[in-house]
Amino acid sequence: MVKRRGFTLVECMISLLIFSSILLVLVISSQGLQQVKQHQKTDIQKVLVNQFVKRLEIDAMHYRVIEISDYDLTIFNTKTNTHYQLGVRGYCLCLYRYNGKFMSYLRHVKHVGFKKIAPHLYQITLIFTNDAVFKEEVYINEYTT
Repeated sequence: MVKRRGFTLVECMISLLIFSSILLVLVISSQGLQQVKQHQKTDIQKVLVNQFVKRLEIDAMHYRVIEISDYDLTIFNTKTNTHYQLGVRGYCLCLYRYNGKFMSYLRHVKHVGFKKIAPHLYQITLIFTNDAVFKEEVYINEYTT
């Protein structure tokens, strides 16, 4: 009997099948993890958008809307007698003063849109850099004493 060195064709095919199966499981699980990560990011963005709306509505008690455009909302704070502009600059949704100071509300915002629905009721459309879209309604009412 002659001693042979190496693998037979059947052994090579079985090892290739096992390797392919392991690789397939790894690819499928990594795709699942990417989907879970994307859903978590969207959920975090939902929470941040809700916090933004609540914060804006609390602050907006002293705001009066001066001008509304597709990209900016110009408001006047009746308590501090200051004009502000709410809009996106460099992927940051901020409340800007005309003297250059600003207050940051949300980051990673690609686009914001404003639309007046009713008196003191505005729809804000937010599009994030990951293309997640949120539409929220904000009540802005000047507080009168």
